[in-house]
Amino acid sequence: MLRKLIGPAAGVAVAVAIGGVTGIVAGFGAWWLTARLLRTDPDRAERTAADRLAPSWPWTLDLLAACMRAGAPFPQAAFAVAEADDPEIGDRLNRFAGAIHLGATATEALPALGRLPGAARLARQLDRSGDSGAAIAAGLEQLAASLRSELRTRTEARAGRAAVALVGPLCLCFLPAFVIAGIGPVVLGIVTDTLASGR
Repeated sequence: MLRKLIGPAAGVAVAVAIGGVTGIVAGFGAWWLTARLLRTDPDRAERTAADRLAPSWPWTLDLLAACMRAGAPFPQAAFAVAEADDPEIGDRLNRFAGAIHLGATATEALPALGRLPGAARLARQLDRSGDSGAAIAAGLEQLAASLRSELRTRTEARAGRAAVALVGPLCLCFLPAFVIAGIGPVVLGIVTDTLASGR
C-alpha cells in the first residue's frame, strides 16, 4: 500500500517545489517516472533468480544422474537431491518432481523449474526416456556438461564486453593528457615562433 503512494507523493512534492504550470507538468512527470521505477517485473525477477542459480544447476543435474544410475526413478531421485541441494533449487525441483509423481508429464510440470537454463531440454529428455534410468542419467550428464560450457562462454563474453566498456573512460582520461602534454608544447612553440617572426 505504501509503495503505491510513493509515486503520487513524489509528483506532489515536485509540483509544490517548482510551482505554477511548469511544476504541475514536472509533478506528473515525476509521478510517472517514480511509478515506473518502482513497478515490479516478475519476469525480470525470475530471470535474475535463474541467472543467480545457473552456476549451481549443473551440479544438481550431476547428482540426479548419479541417483538414477544407482537405480532410483526420477521423482525419488529428485526428492532426495532437493533435500541436499541449494534451498531455492531444491524447492523448484521438489515441485517439479511432485507434479511428475502425481502423473503430469515433465513438459506439463516444467513451469515449476522456472527459467533455469536447460529446463526445457530436461523435460524433453524425461518425456522421451520414460522410466529408463540409465538413458536419463546419460542425458542428464550431457546436459550438465553442455550447461557448464554455455555458462563459461557467457562469462567470457561478459568479461570481453566489460573490457570494451572500459576503453571509453580510459580514452577520456588519457586523450586530454596526451593532447596537453604531447601536442600542446608543439602547438605553443609554433604559435610563439609565428608571433616572434611577425614582429
